[in-house]
Amino acid sequence: ATPADAGFGVKPEDLVAHVPIHSTRVGRKTGVLLLNIGTPASTTVEDVRDYLSRFLADDRVLEVKPKLLKSLLLQVVLATRPKGSAENYAKIWDAERGSPLQYHSEDLAKALQKELGEECIVESASRTPSPSSASFALAGVDEVLLVPMFPHYASSTTGSVLASAYSSAAEAYCTPYLRTVPPFFNHPAYLRAMKETVTADIGPGGKNVDHVLFSFHGIPEAQCTQTDDTEKVCLKRQNCCAEISTANRNCYRAQCFESARLLAAELGLPPDRWTIGFQSRLTLRGTIQWIRPYTDEALADLARQGKTRLAVLAPSFTADCVETLEELGITGREEFAEAGGKELVVVPCLNSSGAWVKSLAEILREQLAGQASTPTGR
Repeated sequence: ATPADAGFGVKPEDLVAHVPIHSTRVGRKTGVLLLNIGTPASTTVEDVRDYLSRFLADDRVLEVKPKLLKSLLLQVVLATRPKGSAENYAKIWDAERGSPLQYHSEDLAKALQKELGEECIVESASRTPSPSSASFALAGVDEVLLVPMFPHYASSTTGSVLASAYSSAAEAYCTPYLRTVPPFFNHPAYLRAMKETVTADIGPGGKNVDHVLFSFHGIPEAQCTQTDDTEKVCLKRQNCCAEISTANRNCYRAQCFESARLLAAELGLPPDRWTIGFQSRLTLRGTIQWIRPYTDEALADLARQGKTRLAVLAPSFTADCVETLEELGITGREEFAEAGGKELVVVPCLNSSGAWVKSLAEILREQLAGQASTPTGR
């Protein structure tokens, strides 16, 4: 499995649109910035190593203490993983457009711009370096709506890109006015777009497949437990993710389980027709425990149970990338077949589909109007 691609620090210039931005108020200009995960500059081992070194250096991505231990682990990873990761990227790299994550993000920004019209100017950004001499003042951007393209909160994804954006913004002499779109895993618009995308492949009520596997990106257990201020619920109780509560409202695993329940209901799937798994774990020789159950084990188990035609979808990714196209689409298919499965239907991500463009525009308009809400519990 390939580790999470939650790129690198958002630079000040990435928070700035590269064209004049429309504003309905004199002296104030607004930008909408879609923040997604990073990607290597190319499929060469050198570029992949450079990407991984910066990605894993982020303490929100890889939380290992003391620093000396993390440094030693990074040396091992950077000496062993880049070659294999580069090969995986090469399998899904487009000859003309390059990284699928990159061009899907760019396509979404263009389509969203058309949908929103002059209401906003939309730009996409990731932690992939994008040299620019632009500054906030020169671009005329005073207000920026930050849009982490992750439906669920995790310190290594949403937390990481927002921390970088806040830090970069604070360095500007004229600090921009920032607003942020919260996790949208339970937003009706997101669920509606997912239903349309998934139903196209599995049929109404999942009639075209035997079973559905919801595969979410994995994270270390510690990134879940640290979100529980009570220290009494997250991974401390049996079925701690059975519902969203005040204690686990920011827990990634709890949000994923709630997301699966909501999506299953939207798709008309009874409880015995769907399963949850977490992929892309980076064990680092057993030093880090990752949240369970694991996707690769679920693929084999379901095949052995006679689920010969299985659908897998990745709700934690809004754009197809190496984790969906290679880890699920290539390696996942091989693992499923080896265990006796006949066909693994890999459902595409939302990417820049018409349904997602309209749904995301709805979410953004709510936020701009001050109507958005954050995940809450009882």
